[in-house]
This record gives sequence, structure tokens and C-alpha cells, in this order.
Amino acid sequence: MSELIESANGASTDVRLPVGVQCADVDRAPHNSRLRYIDALRAIAALLVVWLHVGESYVQLDPVGANGHWLYAFAQSIDVGRIGVVAFFLISGFVIPFSIRADRPAPISTFAIKRFLRIYPAYWLSLPLGVLTTYWLWGRHFSVGDFLVNLTLLQDFFGVQAAQGLYWTLLVELVFYVLCIGLLLTRSLHDMRRVCALAIAFGLVHALAMIAHWLGRPLMSSTTAFWCLNLSIMLCGTLYRTCVIEGRARRDPWLRVGFGGLLAFYLAVYPIATTWAVGFERNAAISYALGLLLFIAGTSGVRIATRVTDWLGQISYSVYLFHPVIFQPLLWWLLQQPTGSWWRTRHLGIYLLVNMLLTIAFASVVYRFVEKPCIDLGHRYSRKWAARKADRHVVVPVATQPAVATAAGGIGSRRKGDGGLGT
Repeated sequence: MSELIESANGASTDVRLPVGVQCADVDRAPHNSRLRYIDALRAIAALLVVWLHVGESYVQLDPVGANGHWLYAFAQSIDVGRIGVVAFFLISGFVIPFSIRADRPAPISTFAIKRFLRIYPAYWLSLPLGVLTTYWLWGRHFSVGDFLVNLTLLQDFFGVQAAQGLYWTLLVELVFYVLCIGLLLTRSLHDMRRVCALAIAFGLVHALAMIAHWLGRPLMSSTTAFWCLNLSIMLCGTLYRTCVIEGRARRDPWLRVGFGGLLAFYLAVYPIATTWAVGFERNAAISYALGLLLFIAGTSGVRIATRVTDWLGQISYSVYLFHPVIFQPLLWWLLQQPTGSWWRTRHLGIYLLVNMLLTIAFASVVYRFVEKPCIDLGHRYSRKWAARKADRHVVVPVATQPAVATAAGGIGSRRKGDGGLGT
């Protein structure tokens, strides 16, 4: 799981609250607004991922030097990339289930249209760039067949190498979308007791699998076990919104106990137990707990709402997708320079800053010309699709008064504006 870096940020919310609006008003926010503090969390999560990846890659430029290596040592010790990924997963849980409106026409198909056009266009753009900068630039093989399978985003299911290591988190996003649809079809998506039970079940499967693995009797692969953990964490985002932000748990003691126990497990029991078993360094449970704490702080503690974080949150998906496309070619060029040269002995913070600025600039262009047009297209097409489905289900009321034949027009004729067929 060392490459655990996501972004999943792909999930964009349809609501943003102005500063000062109360938590309980989330569902009453306009459909075309955004949650500004969620954008701030997205921005922080994306930059945490960039920090870890650039740090662990650029530290090799001057392995015996001491120019800012502490930046990487700290990032690695708590795995800030994983913290960012966990925050992204929680944000998806906080947003995605509430974007499926069962009270509107064709909720599943309109949801699928919008999510497809949100995730895939930018992803497809990142594919050839990822192959170029991660494989071909370094003389590594990546076949045409691998590329074609990667177009589906299902390469992990087929055992095919990914053009970029971070793509696995997008697959987790897709599976979560399918899970939300399944919950909707079973009328469970907004039944928080069922959602809580499912989150607990996923968490228990993960915990039992890890215990068995530690005892030398694995029940499943660690990858499968962490899939369960990630889905449980995403459902925690959903539960946090309904139970804490909207306050529904106050009216349901069973839900309060269940979700409270889940939070206690992820924030205290699990990290303490795993620290005793495997230590603190690079302990995934510690990173998951810190990611959850970051999410709680950003949604219920200090809600950041600035123009800068608004903007960074909007482009965070592209920041996540394209930061390797930026730092890999620059790293390749620097490694061509003589060992000990000026170019290779700068402070690690300089490399971090340069890569972050270049990534943000590139992500802004991608958002402007790829993401935003496709998001708008998704909303337009989903509205047309919903309207078409609604038209097919229009029920024409049957007249309760007997029809009267008149000299002006016979049965059923009426004055304009009376409201029947033929207006």
C-alpha cells in the first residue's frame, strides 16, 4: 500500500454553502452551489499527495546531502499521501450519495452520465501523458494492449499494469458509485442504519483479515482487505454528514451508538492496536486515523472558505491526475545532471514548490479546457435525459365531468387556457 495516493477527488459536489450558513442547511443549499469547505479539503488532500510523491522521488537527487530531507522523512513517517487519499474517500462519501436524487426522473442513468463525464475525459487525457512520462521516458515497456485496457479504468481487475500508480483509487471511486446505486435500488441509500451496518461489516472484514494476516493465516489478500477498509471509510463520510452535520443521530440512539463506535474504532482502537503490533512508522491505521481527523477538522472545526481554496478545490482532480506528468520529466532531466551539481543539490522544499506551482498551472489549463466543458456537458445531457424519461411517464388526468358536445367543436373542445389536451 506504499503507493496509496488518491484522488479520487473526482467526486464533485453540487452544493456549496456561503460562509456562515449552518450545517443543518446543507440539503437546502441551491443545486448549483458548492460546499466551500469541502473544496478546501480537496485542495489540502491533493497537495498532500503531491508532497509525498515529489519528496520520495526527489530525495534521490542528493542522497547524502541534508538539504530539506526532513520534509520527506516527516511525510513518509505518517504517510501524508495516504492521509490525502483517506480525506478524498471521506469527501466522496460525504458528497456522492446525496447527488443521486431518487425523487427525480431517471436518477441512476443521470447519475451515471454525470459521473462518467466527470471522471473519464481527464483520465483519458492523463493516460498517454502518463505512459510517456512514467514508462517510455525511463525506457520501461508499456504495450498497446496495456494502454487499451487502461482506457476502461479496469486494469486492476484484469491484472494489467496501470499507466500511473495512482489510478487504483479511481477504481475504488467507481466501485463506490456502483455500491451507491445498489443501495438506492434496495432503498437503503438514505437508511442510515443500513449504511452504518454495512460500514461496520466492511470494517470488521478488514480487521479480521489483518489479524489473520498478522497470525500467519491470511484469509484474503491485503489488497482485498484494504478495499473493504476504503469502502467502510467512504460510508463513514456519508454517515458523518447525516449523523453529525445534519444531526439525525440525535433522534436515533441505535445509529448514534453504531456510528460512535465506528469512529472510536478508526480513531483510537485500530491505530493503538496496530501500533502495538507493528509499530508507528508507516502504520496505515495511523494514516487513516489522521485522514479522518483532517476530515472532521475541515468539516466541523475550522471551515476554510477562501477564493484560493475554492479554485484549488475545483482543479484538485487534475492536480492529482497530472502531478506525476509534471514531476517525472523534471526529475529525469535533473538526474542527467552531474552528481553534486547546483541543479541536484537544492533544498527539497524548492523542488516541492516548483513542482506544485507547475502542477497547479497545468491542472488549471486541463480544468478550463477539459474538465469544465465535460462537467457542463454531463449536466446538460443528464437534464435532457431526465426530461425525456419524465415525458414518457406523464400521466394524463381523466376528466371527472362528462364531455359536452358543442356547436363550436364537439366532444372535448374547450377554450384556450382551460388546461386539457390540445392547449
